[in-house]
Amino acid sequence: MKSRSFSSILLGLAPFVLAACGGGDASPGSQDVGPSAACVALGCAVDQKICVEDGAGARCEGCPSGQHAASAGTCEKLTGTPLAHTFAEFTVEAGQEIKGLCQSVTLNNATEIWVNAVELRQNESSHHSNWTFVPSDKFDGPDGVWKCAEREYDQVAAALVGGVIYAQSTQTEREVQKFPDGVAVRIPPYSRIIGDVHLLNTSQAPVTGTLTLTLYGVPKEEVKHKLTPFHLDYHGLAIPPHAKSRFYGECALEGPFAASGNTFDQKVYYILPHTHAMAKRFFLEILGGPRDGETILELSAYNGEAHGRVYEKPIDMTGAEGYRFGCEYDNPRDETVSWGFGDQEMCELLGFAEGNVAFESVISSAQEVGADGDLRLFSAPCVTYAFPWDHDKPGGPPPP
Repeated sequence: MKSRSFSSILLGLAPFVLAACGGGDASPGSQDVGPSAACVALGCAVDQKICVEDGAGARCEGCPSGQHAASAGTCEKLTGTPLAHTFAEFTVEAGQEIKGLCQSVTLNNATEIWVNAVELRQNESSHHSNWTFVPSDKFDGPDGVWKCAEREYDQVAAALVGGVIYAQSTQTEREVQKFPDGVAVRIPPYSRIIGDVHLLNTSQAPVTGTLTLTLYGVPKEEVKHKLTPFHLDYHGLAIPPHAKSRFYGECALEGPFAASGNTFDQKVYYILPHTHAMAKRFFLEILGGPRDGETILELSAYNGEAHGRVYEKPIDMTGAEGYRFGCEYDNPRDETVSWGFGDQEMCELLGFAEGNVAFESVISSAQEVGADGDLRLFSAPCVTYAFPWDHDKPGGPPPP
């Protein structure tokens, strides 16, 4: 591992490039005929890509740095003031997994930052990373790479004292978390960004690389909707050997929200699902109310691409009871697979919603409850911890 110099600098954005299915320049007055059947079949947007079609046929392509795959099927410039950070360089040997480390940077921001987008770029075999912000005097110590346990770093504790800014899709090399215009997460003045280090080299050769995180801040007067984080986690996975299975749960939120003095009426703007390679399906549905069973997100088999999903028109949870979510697996091994790192599995999501309550919902066990065809079904009660959210947290002290 080699340390690299870091500076909180403003980066120039890459030139805007328009790339859309069908190609070519639209002349004034020409009609938009929409994507071809080939582009529709590819479903590039699921992987944060656009469809490009030319003489070689239709294919999915990622957008250049500084741009995102917009709902119109084009690459569009990320707006706002970019603040970029390149973290330490790592070398990961073939088949090696590195975890238990944290990395941080102190922003020294004299004013709050309203983050409308986050862009991750990495070539260090980052399997997954979660990013929080905390006051500059919390989990204190030199910036760079450090052992999480030495500072007693805990992601939930960090989120409560500060907040959550981003989570990475499994093994993706580039991902953009872009909220709609006017929607943002607030980072208070004098904050520190902390991310966990979880590297997994699945190749047959050593990998050396870095990770760069770029925050795109917008002026406060442009922010109309302020976001809070929430997390759903099926932590009690026990995936049976040589079987197909579904693990799901129902997390009722009306009671926990009422206990915190609020009504469950979230407006969901972003969802990031997280599984490992054994997963064949992830799903999130509305629980209860007149829209019970309505799908919010459904994702097929793991493929190592970026899967953060933005909702230009937010999912209004008013009148619902909570969320139903789960994952399906096909376990070819001789042993039961549990929640965990490496060759174990996960089934969870990070969400951002407009509201005044953050929450953590956890399912900690699994009981077999029946079958759906050849799928063995497992479920268990969901426990939720809800916390009133302060959008005006004071932040940390200025540097001496």
